[in-house]
Amino acid sequence: MTGASGTTAVSVSGLVVRYGAVTAVDGVSFTAETGEVLALLGPNGAGKTTTVETLEGYRRPAAGRVRVLGLDPVADRRRLAPRIGVMLQQGGIYRGIRVREALRLFAAFYPDPEDPDELT
Repeated sequence: MTGASGTTAVSVSGLVVRYGAVTAVDGVSFTAETGEVLALLGPNGAGKTTTVETLEGYRRPAAGRVRVLGLDPVADRRRLAPRIGVMLQQGGIYRGIRVREALRLFAAFYPDPEDPDELT
């Protein structure tokens, strides 16, 4: 899949996600090319969070096709998870955390990080 920038980072086609009898996402389609910024906008209950959770591999689509960096977020979760990050509305760094504590915390997210105590 390629677009104007050359590569498609996110591709969603006919996405349907259900919670029992409730359809939370109903036939959503969009793409985001590498380097683009994409915003999902809509009122509460429109399915924005469910769509993002599906892109992360936390929700399984009832129908449609989802690819992130060319991978299926559910089937390829182990390969995809280290390559993506999501910032929701409420987020950021913990209040009162010290710089070295933050470095240790974020280093712990990686399999072979630099030792924060060796940084100057």
